[in-house]
Amino acid sequence: MLKITRTETPAEEKWILQGRLVGPWVRELRTSWRKTHRTGNGRKCVLDLNDVTFIDKGGERLLRAMARQDVQFVAGGIYIRHVLEQLKTNRKSGLSRFIACLFAGFVATVFSFSPSRQANLGTLNALQDTATRRNASYWLQGEAQRVSRFRNR
Repeated sequence: MLKITRTETPAEEKWILQGRLVGPWVRELRTSWRKTHRTGNGRKCVLDLNDVTFIDKGGERLLRAMARQDVQFVAGGIYIRHVLEQLKTNRKSGLSRFIACLFAGFVATVFSFSPSRQANLGTLNALQDTATRRNASYWLQGEAQRVSRFRNR
């Protein structure tokens, strides 16, 4: 169960949550948020999570969306502060991962179209030795064992 209390002053809009932010309560908060929260009115928005005891993945997604709208979170408990910190780092790592993928794609494209790369393909193929093939074979055997263990669970 989740209790939602909303107060407004000329300077601030404050939401106080008490209970568990899970399942149907996430949907209820999302609905209330969409109906009553207004951006661009110059007031800061504060979400007080001091009395929240648990947040599921859906709750985390909603909090992440609220954070994108410049909501300030208030949390005193270790668990909730940890969840909020994870939201920040996940958002940053998602952007970092995206930038890294773009860079890797750019490098791979440049590398694959370079003339020296095309000329060296024959040489690289000729340089493959039995040790490389043997290592690949060991790796494939290990993967097959992991898959069979996973299937036998």
